[in-house]
Amino acid sequence: MVGLIRTIVLLSVCVASSVSANPLQRIEVAEDIFALIGPMEQRSETNLANNANFGFIVGERGVVLIDSGGTLKGAQAIEAQIRAVTDKPVVLVINTGGQDHRWFGNRYFADQGIRTLTSEQTLADQQARGEAQMSSTSRYTGDSWRGTDVMPANEAVSEVTDISVEGIHLQLIPVGPAHTGGETLVWLPESGVLFSGDVVYMDRMLGVGPQSQHLAWIDAFKVIQQLKPGQIVPGHGQPTDLSGAERDTYRYLLFLRSAVGELLEEGEDMGATRRIDQSAFSYLSVYEQIHARNAQRVFEEMEWE
Repeated sequence: MVGLIRTIVLLSVCVASSVSANPLQRIEVAEDIFALIGPMEQRSETNLANNANFGFIVGERGVVLIDSGGTLKGAQAIEAQIRAVTDKPVVLVINTGGQDHRWFGNRYFADQGIRTLTSEQTLADQQARGEAQMSSTSRYTGDSWRGTDVMPANEAVSEVTDISVEGIHLQLIPVGPAHTGGETLVWLPESGVLFSGDVVYMDRMLGVGPQSQHLAWIDAFKVIQQLKPGQIVPGHGQPTDLSGAERDTYRYLLFLRSAVGELLEEGEDMGATRRIDQSAFSYLSVYEQIHARNAQRVFEEMEWE
């Protein structure tokens, strides 16, 4: 698979003289289909809250963008990556989730007359958590937050929807809660490429947070298995195939559910989650910072099933 991917690394994107470099890695995963791989670190003034993956598809006379960035300047940095490839205009922005870096750049593109689209569940999550996320993202990004005006997607679908625009044929597939309260897949059946959003994490440990639903996440992943994509652009980490996504995401979710289930059957309390041996997944980035919290969150969920 590695040989099929042509990689172009942009070490820095200069979006304006006052904006810090945003290290995005641009990868052409298939003809005219690009992934933008963000750093696996906390949001910061330097990374413009673009600490996630994005993507774009170049059509006959326009471009479809997958996720709009975490700040106004983050959206401009993504646009600069597109301009490094084509001068065709962005005609549609799709949000895959309700987390800040998926949609806080919407206003920048909407002000250019560009449609912003997601699923109804993702839109509901954007509306429910937007204010709280603005507070934290603005704090993390400092001066890079300036000018950001948060706007949820202005269109939403309620079911699997076929979209054709500028010769680009794709499906929007709502899969419900997973890492966030509503995830939306972007599937390109002609090329076999899937933009998974945060349903798939590669190379770094996924986070089961207060907004997550781990059992629904497992079900969402099963939708991906049914699609049998050739290549997946994950929410975080390098592009992969289905087996890689199963290794770094699906297998870990199943492991947590099984291990926590055993503790509950034995009548243990949450403190016992410290004894779960997660070392088989210690190769993943941010393992030390997040693995214990993940087990505690799954315990909280399973207590009330």
